Amino acid sequence: MALHTASTATRTRLVTNRRNHCPQCNAVLIAADWSEYIDDCCVRHSWSCDDCGYEFETTVYASSLK
Repeated sequence: MALHTASTATRTRLVTNRRNHCPQCNAVLIAADWSEYIDDCCVRHSWSCDDCGYEFETTVYASSLK
């Protein structure tokens, strides 16, 4: 059995870099208020910040998995 520290470090780094932050006050946002499936390549998320109350939407585009 071998310990693969490089992959563990990479996985940890990816998780911490993918956090969403409020564009108004920079607080960490855990989850979107709601998400809307647009099509195979697009999902829209609605966010609100618990710290400052700022509300905004993001749109995520991905390659089709067909």
